[in-house]
Amino acid sequence: MLRRLTRDLNPGDTFPTESDLCTEFGVSRQTVRDALKTLVADGLISRHAGVGSVVLRKPRQIGARRLTGLVEDFTDLRLDTSARVLERGLTIAPPDITEAMEIPEGAELFRITRVRYFEALPLALHDAFLLPELGARVATLDLSHTAIISALRTVLELTCVEAWQHIIAMTADTPMAQLLDIAVGDPLLVVTRGMRVGRQREPALFISHFRADRYYYSLAFGQPGGDKARPPD
Repeated sequence: MLRRLTRDLNPGDTFPTESDLCTEFGVSRQTVRDALKTLVADGLISRHAGVGSVVLRKPRQIGARRLTGLVEDFTDLRLDTSARVLERGLTIAPPDITEAMEIPEGAELFRITRVRYFEALPLALHDAFLLPELGARVATLDLSHTAIISALRTVLELTCVEAWQHIIAMTADTPMAQLLDIAVGDPLLVVTRGMRVGRQREPALFISHFRADRYYYSLAFGQPGGDKARPPD
């Protein structure tokens, strides 16, 4: 819907009806209504009974810059990023989390949830799942301008070994869309990283939901002779 506002409509134009939007995006009427409420709250459209929705203004334009690479590299590169902690504390981990961490189902973990910003606009939602003692130590740190993995390595001086990564694509639901300032149904890139921390190789799990318009994932593969492939410019 934001793309429609940006590309096809101008202030004063009539916005498509709920029925038209349901057909176009293949979603339920409630999903469309939730998205329209967000547009109204942001001052982009106004809704009037019997008249429909009218465009008030276009969305603010986000620059074409997109980040790539590991989250812990962002601050090392002195990029304009920051993070806001939404919640931190003990939680009973759901089965998919305990399975990924290879710990008993129903185990208690320390969860830290943050929104990361790039150039003052939302970039990603980060979730960290740590064993309770380690999580409590991390929670005392200032996490506003560093990645948790960086804090583990440089502040707590713990070894962090990445065991695996999973990368999938998904679409934003209503809570995620509100946190990341995007429309319901917009694409997300989800990067899940399994880590082993410290001498005891404690399991840790990091899940990041990135806005697809602000982040892309790239890999450089070694070539015969030792040269590395470069991502396209």
